[in-house]
Amino acid sequence: MDHDGFSFVHCLSECVEFYEGAFDSANPRKGGAFNEVPKSHDVADEMAAYKLASADFPGNFGVLYQVKKPTKNMREAEIVQSLQSKVTGLKDWQILQKTFDRMK
Repeated sequence: MDHDGFSFVHCLSECVEFYEGAFDSANPRKGGAFNEVPKSHDVADEMAAYKLASADFPGNFGVLYQVKKPTKNMREAEIVQSLQSKVTGLKDWQILQKTFDRMK
């Protein structure tokens, strides 16, 4: 959740009334599996992440894929900043006048 960008969080919760101990490894009812992502898994390998993500229920728990690249919000902030730099020092009415002049 600390990664800046899109995240997919899949939460599994056992029902304490009807299915207590669903993820207990000693429980044979569902296999009792809580598979963590293997330590040898490369989180930068997209194809390996797809392979892990396609595992049968309950799947693998942990970070499957993580890359560092600009997010949508970062890119939008850069665009806003570059556009605002073009009108630095102008009053609101002057900016509006420039917009109307371009529309003529």
